[in-house]
Amino acid sequence: MGVLGTPDTPIGDIVMSLDGIKWSPYAHVAKYNPDVVRELTEYLGYEPTAADFKRLEIRPNDEAESYGNLLTTNGLNRITNLIIGEGSLQAFDDSHAVVGVGATSTAATVSDTALAANGGNAWYQAADGGVSASNGVITAVSTFASGDANFAWNEWCWVVVTGTITASNTLSNVGSTGELMLNRKVASMGTKASGASWVFTTTVTLS
Repeated sequence: MGVLGTPDTPIGDIVMSLDGIKWSPYAHVAKYNPDVVRELTEYLGYEPTAADFKRLEIRPNDEAESYGNLLTTNGLNRITNLIIGEGSLQAFDDSHAVVGVGATSTAATVSDTALAANGGNAWYQAADGGVSASNGVITAVSTFASGDANFAWNEWCWVVVTGTITASNTLSNVGSTGELMLNRKVASMGTKASGASWVFTTTVTLS
């Protein structure tokens, strides 16, 4: 008698498979040089954002990309608690989504609660127009203007905040309360110079 009551079924023929969810982040930086930003600012009357570059079909002067991102323990807890409706927790939605970048390349760990450069060469700001989700892909686009985040980009993250978002180099100053970093990635994406504008598109695909 074989296993599971099936006659003559060798154990080696019993194959067990486990279904799982893949967490697949991706980051892309479109870099616009100071002269391009200056000319567009004069033309538009304000400093351009990602939507302006796209509408006017302005090609970036350079690009960089990075794959992967570590989901922190705090991020995992927030996601699972939102699924079961535990408490009145804030989601990573249009009005509470923050994208952060920093200059420190210290390895990411699940216990991270802020960028390694937090309080120094780091910058956290709102996503342009919030976030979108379609067919398992969550997307956040954030334009880092000419005067913001002018340092080497070696790490990035998503943050969910409660209350009004205020751009800052320190995580605790970004939201009115309840700032929580969902993930973190260490990757060298170049050094942003004063006057340049970088459009940072970050996605996470769940499949």
